[in-house]
Amino acid sequence: MKLSNQEQKSILRKEILHKRNALNQFEISAKSKLIQMNVIKTYEFIESKTIGLYLPTGSEVETWEIINHALNSGRKLLLPRIVINDIRYYIVEQKDFDNDSFDMNRFGIKEPKKINGNVDFIDLLIVPGIAFDSYGYRIGYGFGYYDKYLTNKKYSKCFGLAYDFQFIKNRIPTFAYDRKIDSLVTESGTRIFNTP
Repeated sequence: MKLSNQEQKSILRKEILHKRNALNQFEISAKSKLIQMNVIKTYEFIESKTIGLYLPTGSEVETWEIINHALNSGRKLLLPRIVINDIRYYIVEQKDFDNDSFDMNRFGIKEPKKINGNVDFIDLLIVPGIAFDSYGYRIGYGFGYYDKYLTNKKYSKCFGLAYDFQFIKNRIPTFAYDRKIDSLVTESGTRIFNTP
């Protein structure tokens, strides 16, 4: 019996997440450092004035090097907060990391507590994910927050961050609401997708 798209996605999500969660802290840090260095070298990062990022949770690719680089180079750093059923990005400053400026949302993810304002447009948006395919589609945790945000296209370019094994050559089963990213950055380098 042929599995539905939802069932295929669910199986793939579990398989990759299991593999990702098997990484130890040393592997996460070492691989994440390579991935972040690859991001910082890209033309899109170099040219960006505003960067939308995520705070890593669990075995996700870490973003601390990018955060520090963005703040130390005078770029505007934005982090997401779930507001009702949407993600909104808010400006975060260096001093916000020195005190209790983050809340824990219902998914156990840190969000900026103090709102320093937001911007209408993000030059480079960087998102997490569980699996990514060669067409630019991604599988997240299944809540659809990022897909909803990507639909609004309030950014110039969108990068996904992942470990090499999270890249799937075969097409991921998709739905009408799934949105593509522009590039995927892993330890091996950057894959650019032809996103219309």
